[in-house]
Amino acid sequence: MTAGGDFVPNDPSFDTGPDYPVVFGIPLTPTLSGVLIALVGLLGGGFILLNLVQPEWQKNQDLEAKVRDKEAQVQQQQAIAKQIDDAKKELDTAKKQREEVLSLFAKEPNLNTLLLDINRQIDARNAGLAKARQAKLAACPAWVRNNVDAIEKSVGDLVVKSQLTKFTPDPKLSGVITDGSFGPLVNNKLKREVTAVSFEGNFAQTQSILRSIERLQPLLVLRNVEFVVGDGTPGRAVTNRLYEVQGNTVRFLSNCQPEPKITTTFQMEALLPLTPEETAKANPQASPSPAAQPPK
Repeated sequence: MTAGGDFVPNDPSFDTGPDYPVVFGIPLTPTLSGVLIALVGLLGGGFILLNLVQPEWQKNQDLEAKVRDKEAQVQQQQAIAKQIDDAKKELDTAKKQREEVLSLFAKEPNLNTLLLDINRQIDARNAGLAKARQAKLAACPAWVRNNVDAIEKSVGDLVVKSQLTKFTPDPKLSGVITDGSFGPLVNNKLKREVTAVSFEGNFAQTQSILRSIERLQPLLVLRNVEFVVGDGTPGRAVTNRLYEVQGNTVRFLSNCQPEPKITTTFQMEALLPLTPEETAKANPQASPSPAAQPPK
């Protein structure tokens, strides 16, 4: 058999297998090349992750942490601002309540007119006094009407006229309250002006006058209130009585009798808030001890 063309049987240079590149004695087959390319890709990806992505990721995390911190600070500031607003509102409310409470206490101008105010209230109870006296005299016998002045001097007024008989300030009992009589919290915070008061009137007048004193603007406290009916002389009747003798008959003049007169006495205390100067004097700051003073 003869060979034709370029084909030469058993030619050593002819290789029927694929020709792969060899690196370090290892042929780079497609499988091995794919594995190597994958490893290179992984290494490259890891390199990019470590050198490019990871710093940016960390930077992003730091920025997010800062944002959360700032948001927390803003929320905290808002909470603090709300607490401050609430505290201001509470302070305003406390100031208004303090002003309302202090408005109940007496003031120096009120005390200057207190005598006039009380005397006016007492005199106001004498309205219609003349008509009431005329009505009672009309029910009396003629001998009473003709001698009414002398009879009233002897047995008392047919109709009592209310009048203020005493209004004497007591400087010894007045001043800053320190005795706890109004509770320990009041000590060195209020002062009082004490006045001895006495007035006369019948039962209705006395009741009305005491109620009107309670309604006066200054806060007043009445202590040691005493009531004396008549002249207060022990062993004597409260009031004298008028009788009429007709023959052998003694008739009680039921519609022509003097009114019982009541004398009311009490100690009146007007409460006032201290001025800033009086407060500083009543509550002096404790001076530091020598040991607490810094060395020179």
